[in-house]
Amino acid sequence: MNYESMNKETLVKILREKDNLLEKLTSERKKLNYYANIDPMTGVLNRRSGLELLSKEFGLSEHNDRNLVVSFVDVDRLKIINDNFGHEEGDKLLISVAQILKESIRKTDFVIRMGGDEFIVVFPKTTIEEVNKAWHRILKKVEEINKNNDSYDFSLSYGVYEYNKETEKGVSITDIIKKADTEMYKEKKLKNEYFSKV
Repeated sequence: MNYESMNKETLVKILREKDNLLEKLTSERKKLNYYANIDPMTGVLNRRSGLELLSKEFGLSEHNDRNLVVSFVDVDRLKIINDNFGHEEGDKLLISVAQILKESIRKTDFVIRMGGDEFIVVFPKTTIEEVNKAWHRILKKVEEINKNNDSYDFSLSYGVYEYNKETEKGVSITDIIKKADTEMYKEKKLKNEYFSKV
């Protein structure tokens, strides 16, 4: 293409079109990246991208001697809600739970949907005491939603595990998740025993 033979207006028009096309391509790439990393229903990180980010945070914790707290979360009795009120209601509840978790944590923390009714919340550079404060906020919001819901009450079971390089030698991310999961199941078991008696 001979730019010299073109008038200035045509050249400006071509350059603008090129810029617009590049902008569109960049925007599309950002969208694709977003959808590749985000759980489409809840808007939190999907399992694959979430575990990748957790892996990075775990590496930073090991390298910089920083604590890392992982919380495993399960929505109690979601199957009963799905059976009695429909899957659409169950999906709405999962979206609400993801929203509550996101709103109750710091910008540096993040939420992963592991699948079904299970989430992981990752709290880098913090202590279990700080995480307990976040859980206080989360449970308060759950209470508020239950007050305004005449159809059913919902609850969350959660387990918290704090990784510290000094006390935890040779621990992997899988171990940390399992430990948080085990703590969550202890709470869930107590709840199930309670509900079976009621």
